Amino acid sequence: MLKNISQSKVIFCTISLRLLFFILHFFCIQSAFAQQRDLLFYQSQAHSNNPSLKESTNLQLFNNLQNNLTLSQYRKPQVNLTVDYLFAPFFNNDGKFIAITTTPDKNAYGYDVGLSNGGLYATQLNASFPLFTGGIIKTYQKQNQIQNQLLINSNTQLLHDLDKNISEQYIAVYLLQQQSSYQQKLIDMVQDRQIIVEALVLKALMQQSDYLLLEIELKQRQYDVQQLQINISAAFNQLNNLSGILDTTICELLPPTILQSQPSAQFNYKLKSELDSTNLIAQQQVFNTKYKPQLAAFGNTGINATDAANIPHNIGVSAGLHLVIPLYDGGQKKTVVHQNQLLLENLHLYQKQNSITIQNNLASLQQQISLTQQSISFINSQLSSQETLLLILKDKVVTGQISVTDYLAALKDYAATNQNKILAQTNLWLLINQYNYINW
Repeated sequence: MLKNISQSKVIFCTISLRLLFFILHFFCIQSAFAQQRDLLFYQSQAHSNNPSLKESTNLQLFNNLQNNLTLSQYRKPQVNLTVDYLFAPFFNNDGKFIAITTTPDKNAYGYDVGLSNGGLYATQLNASFPLFTGGIIKTYQKQNQIQNQLLINSNTQLLHDLDKNISEQYIAVYLLQQQSSYQQKLIDMVQDRQIIVEALVLKALMQQSDYLLLEIELKQRQYDVQQLQINISAAFNQLNNLSGILDTTICELLPPTILQSQPSAQFNYKLKSELDSTNLIAQQQVFNTKYKPQLAAFGNTGINATDAANIPHNIGVSAGLHLVIPLYDGGQKKTVVHQNQLLLENLHLYQKQNSITIQNNLASLQQQISLTQQSISFINSQLSSQETLLLILKDKVVTGQISVTDYLAALKDYAATNQNKILAQTNLWLLINQYNYINW
């Protein structure tokens, strides 16, 4: 008898300590989840912090600066200052070992005076100005404009990809939090029965084995919650990394709002294909500018002399025109045209394949969405029946009409069904998220 009383006191103390632990644990969880965040918060943070989006914006500015370079090259004058000094002496000239002259005797040694003029003294300010380059400038500017449109489209694609990835990770974290919350609910249900069974054991109205069965179930649920908390921490870390957030706080996530989009009339891949085609044509046009006649005006002023003594009289100016007319390049233009035609053909082939793939994927996803919605309705009906059964069984346990084993079996069935519901709802969100990603 004393042994049983001692065992009962131990059981009672153990239960009391566990209750205190879970009360503290509950409040810690509530404190950690006090801050609530939604899917839009993480998507907005990702839009602000993602380096690829900022890189795309910088590349657009880079292309705008490229237009300035084009104007500088084809519309503005190029000015430079040149200084030249050529030393071309004669040896053994009129008995002198070395001399600088434009009239050497026949026995002197040195370069032909007709080529070297005996030396060169030149300091000139040169300027050149390209003429009639409006067409070339427009061709380059059009190419930069198309490349900026490609960057804008790429930026839009990056945002679309980012929103999809953030949504998937958000759903994964929310699933874990829902599972943890549900496990805590089961713990509360087991503890509620355990307290009553403990009292009955103390009164010798129930066997101690019934209490131990509840104790084993409780420990398993506690372990499951602990593992879920570890997984939640890791999943939150990944969500924060995707969003570019420096934070270790575990917040309570609100249910994601993911609505299925209406069938799209114009898919983004078509716009991307059109821009790629236009860009190839623009590249061809830029390449073709090298075959246009190019006329430039040039001029200079300064000193250009062969005799240092006569430099003050050799100050002058000169001006002229420089015309370049390409005649033959070895067939380069024809080869480049052929290359671009092959690339355009590849773009059209991929566009056709993308159209088939997207239509098939959307039809399959729509079918999966409908079936998943039906499954959720079926699970909800099943849960309703199981909840009613548990309400009936929990009272029968304390009256001895059923065993604790039967009650735990029903509780596990209920837990499995609830887990199926959580997974089905999560899968539905993921399917809709994937549908919206493709239907764009």
